Amino acid sequence: MSRTLAFTISEYQERLRSVKQRMEAAGVSTLFVISEPNIVYLTGYEGFSAYVPQGLLVCLSDEQPTLILREMDVLCANSVYLNDEHIIQYDEDLLGLGEEPVWRRIGEIIAARRNRGRLAVERSSRGLTVDNYAALTKAIGPVEIVEGSGWVNAVRAVKSTDELMYMRRAGAIADAAILAGVKKIGRDVREADVAAEVVSTLAAGTMDFPGGPPITGPVMAVGPISNAPHVYWSSGIYQAGMQTNFETGAYQRRYSTAVSRTAFLGKPSARLVHIDQSVRDAFEATLPAFKTGARCCDVYARFWEEFGPAGVKKKSRIGYGIGIDWAEGNYSLQRDDTSILLTNSTVHFIVGIWEREEGYILSETVRVTDRGAESFSAIKRGMFVIE
Repeated sequence: MSRTLAFTISEYQERLRSVKQRMEAAGVSTLFVISEPNIVYLTGYEGFSAYVPQGLLVCLSDEQPTLILREMDVLCANSVYLNDEHIIQYDEDLLGLGEEPVWRRIGEIIAARRNRGRLAVERSSRGLTVDNYAALTKAIGPVEIVEGSGWVNAVRAVKSTDELMYMRRAGAIADAAILAGVKKIGRDVREADVAAEVVSTLAAGTMDFPGGPPITGPVMAVGPISNAPHVYWSSGIYQAGMQTNFETGAYQRRYSTAVSRTAFLGKPSARLVHIDQSVRDAFEATLPAFKTGARCCDVYARFWEEFGPAGVKKKSRIGYGIGIDWAEGNYSLQRDDTSILLTNSTVHFIVGIWEREEGYILSETVRVTDRGAESFSAIKRGMFVIE
C-alpha cells in the first residue's frame, strides 16, 4: 500500500523546475543527485537507505527524475510521486561484490538515460569515494562532468507553506521531549531513564500528530562531560550538582526542528547562572536580526555585539540552515559567511558553549521573515533548575 504523499505533485514539480533552472544556467543537461535529503526533497522518498549506493537522475528533457535504488529498497519508494518507469533497481547480487560494481551499474544506467551535453554530479556526497567515483565515471563514458553539489540544497533553503507546517509540528514535539526529559531528572534516577522519556516523546509525538523516525538520537551530555557537544547519555546515575545539556530534534516526514536547553540538578554556580543570563539576553537580542535580506555574518555580528561583554569563551558558529534530515548546508552563521537570508528559510539558531572550562546550550529553530525570527519553540528560554 502506498503512503500518502507528503506534498502535492505540483509542489514536487515546482521544486524540479527550480533545480532545472539552475542546471540550464550552468549549461548542464543532466544532474545526478546522490544526497539522500536531496532525493527526499525532489521525489518524496522516505527510505533510510543511503548506506548503499543510490541516486536520482534529473534530465532537462524528462518530466520526472529517475530514482535508482537497490532492488529491495524499491519497496521503500511507496511515498514518491514518480511513475513506475522512473524507478529503476539494480540487482542485489552486486552488493556482495563490494560497492564499485554497484557504482559501475549505476553509471551504465546514467549513460543509457542521460541527455547529451554536460553532466553534473554531486561529487561531495558521502559514500562517493575516489574509487567509487572512478568506477561510476568510467561506466558513464566520455562526457564533461562538473560539480553539482549544493544546487538542490540552495533550492531547499526557502520553505513552502506545507514544509513550514511540518516543521512547526516537529517543534511542538521537540518542546514536549525536552520538558519530558527535564521532568524525569532527579536524584538517583538513571540517565538512561531520562533519555527514555525524551526518545519516547519524540516517537509518540502529540495528541494531534505522532512523531516521525529520527535521523539521529538526541544529544544528552550529562555531568562532567556536559561541555561536550556530540555525546549521548551513559549508564550513570543522577546526583546533586549534575548538569545536562539536551540537544534534540523531532521529525515530520523527514523535516527536522531542533531545540536545546540546559538543565541543572541542585543549585547552579554563580558562573553558570551568569552564562545562562548572558546567553539568554544575547539570544533574544539577536532574534530580530533574522530579517529577510540580512547576511549570516550580520546576524553573527549582532549576537556578539550583545554577548561579547559577558566574558564567556565561545569559538563555534551560532547556527546553520535546517530542514530535511537536520542540517541543510546552505547557511552558516559565522563571521565570514555573506549568504543572504531569504524569506521562509529556516535556521537552527544555536548558542553552544563547548569549552574545556564550561558548557551550556540554548537553541531554537527559527523562520526568517521581514520582521525578524519566528521561533518554532514555545518553552521557556534559559536553564531549567531542578531542586
